[in-house]
Amino acid sequence: MTTNSIPKIGNINLLVDVFGRFPSFHDAEVVRIVLNRAGVKTRPTLDAQIHVFEMTSELKDGRYVLKHHTLVTFQFIEVDSLSLDGFNNQNVLSGLSINDVSDHQLDNTNFEVSFDGIHGVDAQFTCLSIRIVDVTPFQPAH
Repeated sequence: MTTNSIPKIGNINLLVDVFGRFPSFHDAEVVRIVLNRAGVKTRPTLDAQIHVFEMTSELKDGRYVLKHHTLVTFQFIEVDSLSLDGFNNQNVLSGLSINDVSDHQLDNTNFEVSFDGIHGVDAQFTCLSIRIVDVTPFQPAH
């Protein structure tokens, strides 16, 4: 993620308050994607719930200790040029890329977004704005 796009994400403080920074989303998992055009006069919204956590250098039983398990819900507003592939029972990301392209003077496009999948979902799209709707502590099933 480019640093200059962070302040332009609505409610970014909800996520930064948990991690102390914007997390990398490496090994995060997309658990839900909702596309919605109801009541929208222009382009649809895309809501994505992502389980994100922080990997520590501490080992326990041969595994790295993970902390700050969090379910974050993003809302991407006025989505265009959506490419979505591979959503299945596990959707692990190598990262989440959000690039501010507002200085390119594109109509209704301020961000280029990419869910860079390791396994499962891959998605790329543009959108007008982004906000964090919810940040909730999360207890993974495994």
